[in-house]
Parts: sequence; C-alpha cells; structure tokens
Amino acid sequence: MLLGIAGLGWWGQRLVRSVQGKSDAVRFVAAAVSDPAKRADVAKELGLELTDSFETLVRDSRIDGVVIATPHSLHPKQVELAAATGKHVFCEKPLALTAADAQRAIAACSKHGVTLAVGHNRRFAPNVSSLIETVRSGELGKLLHIEGHWSNENTTRPDFGAWRASPLESPGAGMTGTGIHALDIMTALFGKANVVRVQYRAHSSAGQAARDALSVLMEFGGGVSGVLTTIRPTPRFWRVHVFGLEGSVEARGDTELRLYRRDQAPIVTRFREIDTLRSELEAFAHSCGGSAHYPVTAEQMIHCAGALEGIVEQLRTQEIQHG
Repeated sequence: MLLGIAGLGWWGQRLVRSVQGKSDAVRFVAAAVSDPAKRADVAKELGLELTDSFETLVRDSRIDGVVIATPHSLHPKQVELAAATGKHVFCEKPLALTAADAQRAIAACSKHGVTLAVGHNRRFAPNVSSLIETVRSGELGKLLHIEGHWSNENTTRPDFGAWRASPLESPGAGMTGTGIHALDIMTALFGKANVVRVQYRAHSSAGQAARDALSVLMEFGGGVSGVLTTIRPTPRFWRVHVFGLEGSVEARGDTELRLYRRDQAPIVTRFREIDTLRSELEAFAHSCGGSAHYPVTAEQMIHCAGALEGIVEQLRTQEIQHG
C-alpha cells in the first residue's frame, strides 16, 4: 500500500521510519509539510516527494491512503478532505478534541467508503492485547475499577514541537500526547466515560517546557470506577490495571503483564517487544485491503474523544494550581 503523510516532524518521521524499507505491506512516497526546505534532507533520506499543500497530497494518484500527523485541531477537517478524494485515512491520536468532530470525521469516511484508523499504537503492544483479552474473558469476575498512568519526559526533547504544549492544540495538558493511550484502553473496555473530577497542578516557570500533573476520576457503566494520571515531564512510566472481584490484571511498560489472583503470587509474563508503530500501520493497510479489521472501532473513537472533551471542559472551569 502506497501512502502519503501530512506532517514530517518528530513523530511523523518516526511513523515513516517504522516501515520504510522494512515492511512489505506499506511504503511512503510523499509528504505534505508547511516548510519543504526545512524537511528537504529528511525527505530525501526517506525517499519522499514533498509538497506544501495537503490538498495536493491527497490528490496524488499514486497513493492509496494518507497518514495525518499534524497539529490536533487540524485532524477532523483533514480527515474529511482526504476521505472526499477517496483516500483511506490513518489519523494520529487524538482523532478530534470533541466527540462531535470525531463523529463528523467518521461520517465522512463512511460516506465515501474509505477506511479510518486512529493511531492508538499501545493497542498493539502484546501485553495490552493480553490485558484486554483477560478482562473480556470474564476471568476477573465482576469488574470494579480501572487505573491508567502515563508519565513521559517528551516535553524536554529539543525537537518537541511548540504546538504540542499549546493550550489550543493540547488543551488537556498531557492527555493528548500520552494520557490518551490509557483513556483509549479504558473506553475500549468500558465504553462511555463520565468525567467526575479533574485535578491539575502546574509546575512550570516562565520559559520552561510544560511541567504539570493531571489526575482524572471517572465513572463507567456497570458501576466501574476509573482513575487516570498523566505527568509531564517525569521519566517515562506506563501502566493500565483492571480490578475485579476474582483478581486483577496489569499491563506495565512495553512488555510486562501481571495477573493477580487471591492467595497466589502474581503471575508475571514478559512479552517480546515489538514496533507498535509498524504494527498499527500494517494493520491499517490490511484493514483497507479487507483482510482484517482495525481494532479501534468507530464507537470507541467517539467514546475516547468524548472523554477527552469532558476532561478539557472541567479544566476550563478550574483555577490553575501552581506547585
């Protein structure tokens, strides 16, 4: 499958490098960027033809689909434009900052008969796949609670785009960059979330990279409660933990799964680490070809966007607390 990509910054380059020259399913041939001269060297290295126009990219007759790795507020409109030209769409998370925008993007792809995939790459980590399978198997008994945590120091990276720290593009603090991965798994397992309370504390001084801590208390159907925490820029740490009456299961880091049962030592499984970016792009290609279904459903996309919207709305009503 031949692809074009919109956005060739730090993350866009990672997406291209994950498959270029490695995958039999996917190859990138073109890119749209705001400043072609700035990306000329990397485009040459990766074998990409550059344009400064998204419209030109999606009308490129060579490509079957487009990958969107642009600032978050641009995603819904770009999805609609790509779909209207008959291109399949892979959109980096978040698909949208509101549930309504997510619904419009999904409707556009449905109208034009193209596939829409969202880049929740954590879904493809084997420990997360196993966690989801364990929860859905009923092994944990009645489900009670879910916890998610993602801390990540990416805001200190020299190539971290300034727009990623903008309140307009990242209105939920660390949610749009990292916390949304945990939110995706929570809503995939338990559906629509009711955001009960949000606590935010800023730790940045003028001129510093974004430094903050966000905690979210949620409720799901069936009486399941949830807590999500995301911290910038503490060193990278990731976990999702689901609790039931008969046991609990925790995905920790990139490879570890822990199963807890009453009166037993934890059962620890360590999986082989994989490139989840390559996995999600190849899954996108296979879903476009009809040989497989992409694991993030339209309903899950809407629930995740709606939960993010609820978090942002609560943040807007709060006075910022400084550490």
